[in-house]
Amino acid sequence: MTLESHEMGRPRSRRLPAPGIGTRILAGLGITGLLAGFGLMAADPAEAASTPIAGVDLSWALNDEVGGGAHFGGCNFLSAGASGDNGKSAVWTDDSLYSASEGNVSITKPDAAGNQVPATWDSRCLDAGGSQVGTGVGSTSANQVNLADGTGSVDLEAGSASISWDGAFTVVFYGGMTYWSVDELTLELENGKGTLTGTAGGFGADMDDPSTWQPLTERTVTLATIDATPADLTASGATLTPDYRGVDAGNVGTPQTREGDDWGSWPQDFVAFHEATGQSSYWYSSGGLADPKKVAAPLTLSFDTSASATPVYERLPRDFPEGAELRFANLGVDVSGEPVLRAADGGELAKLGGTPAQITAGAGVGTWDVSSLAEGAHEFTLAVRNGTAETPIELSPDPAIRLTIVEPLGPTASPGIAVSDVDASSFTTTLTWPAAGGGPPTGYQVQLTHGGIAVGAALQVPADATGQGSTIVSGLTASTEYAITVTPHLATQAGTPATQQVSTGTPPTPTTTPNPEPPAPTTPPTTEPTTPTDGGASAEGATFYWGLNTEATSGAFFGGCNFLAAGKTGDTGSSRVWNADEYRSADGNVTIIKPNGSDFQQASWGTKCVDRTGANVSTSRLGSHTESQVRITGGEATRSGSELTVQWRGSFTVAFYGGLTYWTATDPILKVGGDGRGTITATASGYGASMTDASKWVRLSERTITLANLTGVDASADVITTTPDYLGVSYSGSGQSQGVVGGDDGTASGQAPQTALNSSYWGSFPSDFVDFQKETGQFSYWFTSNGARDAYKPTIPLTVSLAGDYTPTAGAYNAPAAPTLTQSNPSGGTRVPNPVAPAPAPSTTAPAVGAATSSGRATPSETGPVAVANEASGLQIGEISAPMVLGGGAGLLAVAGLNWSISLLVRRRLGLDPHLFG
Repeated sequence: MTLESHEMGRPRSRRLPAPGIGTRILAGLGITGLLAGFGLMAADPAEAASTPIAGVDLSWALNDEVGGGAHFGGCNFLSAGASGDNGKSAVWTDDSLYSASEGNVSITKPDAAGNQVPATWDSRCLDAGGSQVGTGVGSTSANQVNLADGTGSVDLEAGSASISWDGAFTVVFYGGMTYWSVDELTLELENGKGTLTGTAGGFGADMDDPSTWQPLTERTVTLATIDATPADLTASGATLTPDYRGVDAGNVGTPQTREGDDWGSWPQDFVAFHEATGQSSYWYSSGGLADPKKVAAPLTLSFDTSASATPVYERLPRDFPEGAELRFANLGVDVSGEPVLRAADGGELAKLGGTPAQITAGAGVGTWDVSSLAEGAHEFTLAVRNGTAETPIELSPDPAIRLTIVEPLGPTASPGIAVSDVDASSFTTTLTWPAAGGGPPTGYQVQLTHGGIAVGAALQVPADATGQGSTIVSGLTASTEYAITVTPHLATQAGTPATQQVSTGTPPTPTTTPNPEPPAPTTPPTTEPTTPTDGGASAEGATFYWGLNTEATSGAFFGGCNFLAAGKTGDTGSSRVWNADEYRSADGNVTIIKPNGSDFQQASWGTKCVDRTGANVSTSRLGSHTESQVRITGGEATRSGSELTVQWRGSFTVAFYGGLTYWTATDPILKVGGDGRGTITATASGYGASMTDASKWVRLSERTITLANLTGVDASADVITTTPDYLGVSYSGSGQSQGVVGGDDGTASGQAPQTALNSSYWGSFPSDFVDFQKETGQFSYWFTSNGARDAYKPTIPLTVSLAGDYTPTAGAYNAPAAPTLTQSNPSGGTRVPNPVAPAPAPSTTAPAVGAATSSGRATPSETGPVAVANEASGLQIGEISAPMVLGGGAGLLAVAGLNWSISLLVRRRLGLDPHLFG
């Protein structure tokens, strides 16, 4: 459970927060109106000389990407404190690693009125209007970290400052897949120029080995370089914009883009640190659609260099035995001695016996006896006494110290509790105080219980001058009754508590009805490679050979590769990379085969990601793929005149991202009419996941889909080789303009327009097939989406052998060592920065690349430029998103040189192009 207050006051000790302290913390949030209202912005800007300073507050959103939507895990966000070890690279499923406040650190975000309010676990992915943040430019939660109570010195005339903060915060990307923390922040300025540094740490992972999760060695990094002027540093603070635009990123794996208004970088040592976290190209311009979101946001310093005397509690009960504690700051380094409070009549307020009262070098603390003060407001001036000499101290902006004495809380009075905005996991409660109940309180302690047992820690909620306070209670269990107990406090004195029952709402009802468990495989799993005795030749009955497209057997940005498996794969229980015992290369009539030299052999777990050269396929080797095919034997062929029907029995599975998303086709049927047109249909099944809810894993309803539409088939031949329709085919299914989270330039929701640039590979698989992929999460991997993988999506030739004398042979294969790819332009166009290496060539035997097929179309020559754009186009809440599926992968284009860690895991996982979003 998480309890968060709408009021920003926090106790400096175990006492409840007082309004005097609360205003200083509000000042730290940079709320200008409140600062002005309390007079904290009215100090004399002509201050000169280095002045010791305390209570300095820093507020910073870092940039829009830190609060932006993510293609997996919901969003990126900030958390207070250094988050612990999650044990693996995985989305945070609850708030156990999340905190909105810890020590001197708090996380806030703007509400609809523009006021900073505490962030919560439930609101972390929402913008100021309450809508889910997306990946598009301008969409952000605008959450910011606030560090309070910095100490050091400032010289306003020279524009110098040296300030340090005690406290840490964590930057979380992709819902927790990768995160890092920083503490011990220090700001050093000379003549308005300087740095903000901190000690950074975090965790690293491996894109090819999801079990890898290792802590990183802490190091000092430069969070910001600042090029301001002395005039920017004022007596009330400063707003400083860190350098970004035009800054060189240094030696980085993904080349820095140096054009446009927003090209630039965070400091080079900071970017270098993120080569280990995997976030490196999220901190400089890499040519992607998200580049404008990477620009560093201004940071705000809030302090008061004027002499101040702040009561811990400005409101105290009559005859309060603990007295009134005051804290002094910025009185001048030459001011030391005993503090004295004098009333307007010259009388001195006595100090509380047994408590120290001393000012040293302009700062100190003291406690005064208020038992002689009547109810009402009282004003005092400050002086410092040394021996018999007494020196008046001019406080700024108001020379008066104010204390208000009120009636003690009534013994029978209790707070009012109003509950609102109740949902399945949270509610809001507003606390009020009766006019005749004494006081009013300075704050409330809120404790939630269930079945008489405390749920979470008690929350201290400050109250305003009328005794009203408000808080959000979140992280609760749905359909559960809780008791909320509220105890009023006036300073440290507790009043009579009140209790009210509240029940959380019911969770949304799932819309997907689970299907029965899939049948067990008809044969035991086969994982060791074998060489078929027939060399892969067709057996009795008709034999089917097909690899769908090159993307289905290529490298992946996470999980090693995309691959084919025999049989109907069962439920892995969640979206994750497969284990060896979940893969099989033979099941009944179905075998997965791949080239070994010029011949084919049965695939295995160990070779599923290896091409014929023995090298692992990779997104950084343009054209590399395993050339694997599904072989199904025993087909029953029926000819009726010029028409042909072939029925096969068996299943095969198409797994993307090492198994993060997969689906199965069962019992394919070929039908060809007398006009040479035909179809291959099958019963499809599989599993769906959610980009915003990593715990979601649902079985999809079975349905008949069209795997391929065929044109120009010679049904009279004994061996039919044809390339299924794709080129020039429009996608006209129900996925157009679907309700995609972040549905904007960063998330395509339909087929890209055909252009001269993409015409050589523009097209689509059958529309009902693509509609099914909306649910698996692979939506835009099966049509042109103006994405990095578009040239890999066209269908490759399939072969049906009706005779037993056909033996497949491997065609030409060429996979260059490194890619040169086209980058997308945020305006929607494309640009080709370098010559383009050949895209993948089909691995089937015939026809050759560029040759005419039985469909009458030419297979893609694949020599044109490979368009890079938003491949995560089409993912909706019910889909596996960007990092989960190359589902059109929101554009995380692999680039040679980024060889490990979450840089590929988060920016490229699910086929996302790092040039676009990383």
